[in-house]
Amino acid sequence: MNKNIYIAACDKNGGIYHFTQNDDGSLTEKNFYPLDRPLYMTVEKNKMYIILREPFDSDTNSGVMSFEIEKDGSLIRPGECKSTEGRCACHLTVKDGNIYCVNYLSGSVIKVGEKLVMNIGDGPNKPRQDKTHMHFVNFSPDGKYLLVTDLGLDTIFTYDKNLNEISRAKVPDGHGVRHLAYSDDRKYIFSANELASTVSVFSYNDGKLELIDTLSGIPSDFTSKTTMAAIRVHDGFIYASNRGHDSISKFSFDGTKLHLEDVISVGGSGPRDFDFIGDYVYSTNEQTNNVTVLKNENGKLTLLPFTYNMPDPLCVITI
Repeated sequence: MNKNIYIAACDKNGGIYHFTQNDDGSLTEKNFYPLDRPLYMTVEKNKMYIILREPFDSDTNSGVMSFEIEKDGSLIRPGECKSTEGRCACHLTVKDGNIYCVNYLSGSVIKVGEKLVMNIGDGPNKPRQDKTHMHFVNFSPDGKYLLVTDLGLDTIFTYDKNLNEISRAKVPDGHGVRHLAYSDDRKYIFSANELASTVSVFSYNDGKLELIDTLSGIPSDFTSKTTMAAIRVHDGFIYASNRGHDSISKFSFDGTKLHLEDVISVGGSGPRDFDFIGDYVYSTNEQTNNVTVLKNENGKLTLLPFTYNMPDPLCVITI
């Protein structure tokens, strides 16, 4: 059975595009749900949770809302939008109905409706590290803790489920940690470091992270501006997207060192997000307002002639 695929288009006239996947990797549009600037989505059980950039008339805080998901993948019965108590929320995770979001511009993480934690400080890579900028929140590989990245402080924070700090670990100064992905055996954590376009690998044990190695995902002869965005682990390899170089970098990890195996063009500009869905990869290219498709054949990615146009595509997920 082919998958339902959802793409968030972060535009005043955007929303959630619902597609079904065809056998050749192409997409058939099934529904469109108009929303004002959806930024990120996640699914728990039969609900989809969506961050909206500024849904409230009275302030500039972001909000999070939910839809119920029908058996055919349709989104129904939209729920109440709840404040994230901060500006430009950009990532979220949900467990047992508890919603956690990070606010990028405000530098905070929230357990919605219960507790807000703000950081202070800055980093050396100005102006992007002018202050704290939290960018990612998800449960740890063992499910016991929350991991939160702070691009402004080059730091990965470990919290308990009530947002009490447990530990912290750092990427190299000025690299700007953005998003995380986990090894299949749950022993290692990989970070996409936005500002330096590098990937770092950490060992993980009961809430503690230790840095092992960091490696650039960009060919040495490329000198134009580029920043790293999304990171995924698939079939034992690590993949990260590059905005500027407009590519996906493929890494391997031998337990001690990272190795850059390949760099593949995504056929669009500004790949904010991508994901492996079946035998295909879907790349949301923010700057060219389109989604492109690559085929994954035994770990080799090949660009296909399928393009789907929409304003500011930021996030892709599947159920």
